[in-house]
Amino acid sequence: MERLGIDAGVLIAQLVNFFLLLVLLSLVLYRPVTKMLRERSERIAKGLADAELAEKRAAQSEADYQKRQEEARREAQAIVAQAREAAEKERQAILARAQAEAQELRARAEQEIARERREALTALQGQVADLAIDAAGRVLGQAVDTAAHRRLVHDFLGQLEQAS
Repeated sequence: MERLGIDAGVLIAQLVNFFLLLVLLSLVLYRPVTKMLRERSERIAKGLADAELAEKRAAQSEADYQKRQEEARREAQAIVAQAREAAEKERQAILARAQAEAQELRARAEQEIARERREALTALQGQVADLAIDAAGRVLGQAVDTAAHRRLVHDFLGQLEQAS
């Protein structure tokens, strides 16, 4: 080996130095760096897992929110439908009361008209009887029995009323 220019003592010393340096670097530099890289890799993996979990939770929260919003929308529609139904029932009740009141007023008005008509006919009969008695007395030139004549006029007017 000397012919190649290699000294065996130097070569062994260099090999010993190389392995010592390798052991020293392995202890001082390689293991802490790999440990640090492993820890960093674990932190990144944990961060990714946490981010994925947070994304899943956010998606679940969004789904829950949409579900609650849909439920609220359905409840609001149900409330509106109930309110419309109640309003329709109230409208029907008001119409029924108004019709009943109108019918009652109409019946009272008809009764009042009939009563006033009877009173007017009675008053008219009395006046006609008085006028007829008075006219008969003037035509005959003498006093007519008022009670008998009134009875005759009353009977005649009753017959007219029944005929009409």
